[in-house]
Amino acid sequence: MKKKNRSAFTLVEVMVVVAIIALIAAIGIPSFMNSMTEASIRVKQTNISCVEAAKEQWALLNNMPDGTAVTWANIQDYMSGQIEKLADFDVNGDSITLNAIGMDASY
Repeated sequence: MKKKNRSAFTLVEVMVVVAIIALIAAIGIPSFMNSMTEASIRVKQTNISCVEAAKEQWALLNNMPDGTAVTWANIQDYMSGQIEKLADFDVNGDSITLNAIGMDASY
């Protein structure tokens, strides 16, 4: 009698592979979601820092006292060249509120 050479996976082997993939996904997906949330927070902090630097530079060069109202048009020349639309300077739909000189900008 001849022996047959079978080159297929058994059901148990396939189930083990699927279980391992599910375990890796269960560990990886929450970590990825946390990374996305942290990245969004860091982008917001960076944007606020950029706006604050532009406000301070504008105020210093134009001798503006604390409490002076600021508009996007005032600080546009002091913003980074990478920002094209200041009105859309937001993250996840949160817009920046400039506030007056001496007060921090906020989301």
